[in-house]
Amino acid sequence: MSDTQFTYVTYIRTTPEELWRALTERTEITRYFDGWGPESDWQVGSPVRWSMSPRTAPRDAGQVVLAAEPPRRLAYTWHNYEPEIGEMFGWSSEELAEHRREPISRVSFDLVPLGEVVALRVLHDGFAPDSEMLKSIREGWPMILSNLKTVLETGETLRFGA
Repeated sequence: MSDTQFTYVTYIRTTPEELWRALTERTEITRYFDGWGPESDWQVGSPVRWSMSPRTAPRDAGQVVLAAEPPRRLAYTWHNYEPEIGEMFGWSSEELAEHRREPISRVSFDLVPLGEVVALRVLHDGFAPDSEMLKSIREGWPMILSNLKTVLETGETLRFGA
């Protein structure tokens, strides 16, 4: 495993078009992000705004769409260092400050049709060695992507925690 990137592949019983909608339509995104997540018009160069909880409006943190090729590829820059995400993950003020010093990374989603399923290949890279943000997303992405898969296949969300 690289110390500067995260890769993940999951296979979802869906179509590339349905998966694309789930990755780009706000109402779908908030389902598997548990009420929060990104928002954009998903055009190359457009801002990607984030709400970090169901109670906050999406904010522009300087992230932009790098690639949008419906329904095959989506990529954008990433730098979640807002106080709300620190609260979500229980970060101390020192940990939040460490995350703020990290470089902006990139996340890409490649959708590969394979019969009645779609392989969703996620690459999140551009991290510095020993990145605290990378450690966080290695835990966060699998939960989010598992929830995405479950929503698309069953219409239900997963219930994490107690």
